[in-house]
Amino acid sequence: MEAILNKTITKKPLNGEEKTLSQPTNITTVKSFSDYGHGKSGLNRGDATTFKIFLNWIKDGFVVDENYSEQETTAKRKEIEGQIEEKKEEKQKVNADKKMIEDVQIPNKKQKKADLSNDISQVQNDLDNEMIDTGYQSTNHYLYIGLTILLSFYLLFFYASVIYSAFFRSAGLLIETSGDDLAMVIGSIFDMKGILSPSPNLIIIYLGSILFFALGIIPHTLRGKFKSLKIIFFLILTLCVDALLAYKIDHSIHEIKVLSGIAEENWIFWKSENFYLVLAFGYLAYMVFGYVYQLMIEEKIKKNPKKIALRKIQLLKGQINDINITINQYHENVVTLESKIAMLESRIELLTKRLNETMINPEVLSKSLNSFYIGWIQFLNGSSEYFNEKIECESAYNKFMEENFKSLPSIN
Repeated sequence: MEAILNKTITKKPLNGEEKTLSQPTNITTVKSFSDYGHGKSGLNRGDATTFKIFLNWIKDGFVVDENYSEQETTAKRKEIEGQIEEKKEEKQKVNADKKMIEDVQIPNKKQKKADLSNDISQVQNDLDNEMIDTGYQSTNHYLYIGLTILLSFYLLFFYASVIYSAFFRSAGLLIETSGDDLAMVIGSIFDMKGILSPSPNLIIIYLGSILFFALGIIPHTLRGKFKSLKIIFFLILTLCVDALLAYKIDHSIHEIKVLSGIAEENWIFWKSENFYLVLAFGYLAYMVFGYVYQLMIEEKIKKNPKKIALRKIQLLKGQINDINITINQYHENVVTLESKIAMLESRIELLTKRLNETMINPEVLSKSLNSFYIGWIQFLNGSSEYFNEKIECESAYNKFMEENFKSLPSIN
């Protein structure tokens, strides 16, 4: 053998001489495995034990075809080793994430849940012992009631005046009855005389005003899912309607000015201060009314300790429900991470097999072993005295291939 000897295996041939075979530590290249097998069979008289040793050497990559590239194999092994290391690091990170969820995040949420449950018990206990501090102040309560009433009257008359000015004020009549006060009347945005004088139009005017007043209350009665979106919708709707009314009033004022010869026909509403004044006096008052109305409702609720306690309990239960949802999500994440760990372990195992088998492609290796076997048997077929050795070698070859290639995975 061309190999350097490390481990010695001793076999006694038929002629009485001791034949020594050692496991090589470097690689032997051959041009033809068939010729190599024929030659080695002759040197070892077709001995079955020696035959199995050569089969293992070929399988382990110590005897290879001359086209075998050690540099290419080394590069391939390094690539697979890098992939294994990468998967191990990824597995370590996933394990760390899983441990963080199981040992830190879930226990923290469970502790928070327990604290909230204790808070609910404390609120109920305070209610039973009449110890709940609602923060109710009668001065604030009556102040908010007064402001709400005053703002209600303001909105009622404001929108009545706006509707009258926008839809019922007559430009010709206004010019005829204004006298020396024409300039002042024309510049007036509102007309209180029109909404206080008896007229069938007042029915529509005040019903429309009540409609706008109701719009200011509706956002504070909304409940349930998408509450914020519903409130925003009503606020935007009210702003759009106020803007249309402001546009209509400013347009009417401009028409009166044109009829009176005070202004030209060209008119751009967004450059008019009247448009923004109507919008400000209407929409800002609407917003302030809604805010004060909400303060009044909140202060009224504070008079009832039971309602305050119930609100606190509902809020705490809502937080507990959110925590339960979060904990369930954590458990789902743990299951997902466990599946990922199992997948990474399977991948690492496969890469490890590929690393162990990367010396020679299994298909090429199988052909090389078969060629070696054919060459070995050819020598034994040359003489009938090796009949027993032939039978032993055939049996050894079949058993070897069954053990090593029946379930060998492909690495292509």
